[in-house]
Amino acid sequence: MGIPDLQMSDAAVGVARGAPRSRYSTALPSGVAEASSWDPEIAYEYGNLIGTELRDQGFNMSLGGGVNLTREPRNGRTFEYKGEDPILAGTLVGEEIKGLQNQHVIGNIKHYAVNDQEDGRHFANAIIGKRSMQESDLLAFQIGIRNSDVGAVMCSYNLINGTYACENDYLLHDVLREAWGFKGFVVSDWGGTHSTVKAAGAGLDIEMPGNDYFGEPLKKRFRTERFPSTS
Repeated sequence: MGIPDLQMSDAAVGVARGAPRSRYSTALPSGVAEASSWDPEIAYEYGNLIGTELRDQGFNMSLGGGVNLTREPRNGRTFEYKGEDPILAGTLVGEEIKGLQNQHVIGNIKHYAVNDQEDGRHFANAIIGKRSMQESDLLAFQIGIRNSDVGAVMCSYNLINGTYACENDYLLHDVLREAWGFKGFVVSDWGGTHSTVKAAGAGLDIEMPGNDYFGEPLKKRFRTERFPSTS
């Protein structure tokens, strides 16, 4: 069909995988430093530079675009994000992704959602009401997605109210697809897929990095089972 493979690279504060290709990448200030500018134009140029260097090195998709809120000050990835205010964070990540996608690279926003700590991130269970979530963590994603028309959303490792993010029907279907009208694709964080039917039925499109649950297992289950409807 002539559809090129996805060539992805981490790119939160610059292209992370340039060295194996014998290329240099610009080491940018941290995401929280970018947010401290309160300047959408700086955010746009930040993303535009990353997009340029991704494209020049042969990548066509970014794995940057982190917009988790600063809730836990000991979170080891706070430097990637845009602070604790969802309106500021969403506005700036939206501009950053617009700049990146201007270079014909697929943007990504992550880690969806309520992934506000690194310690225990694979099994942490965020207990939060829907209204509280909509007015905080999800608001940052909503603004960023709306303002940028981002191509991809990465679901996170953690559970939200007892259900893993990458198989969470409320997050992936009710909010992302139905309420916000997201038209792109959903990719799991690395090793963040935990099921076949439940994840696919909720709205996960791509399992990364392997095919333990998708690929052949998905084909087999699709031939033999009825998938839950999300219409």
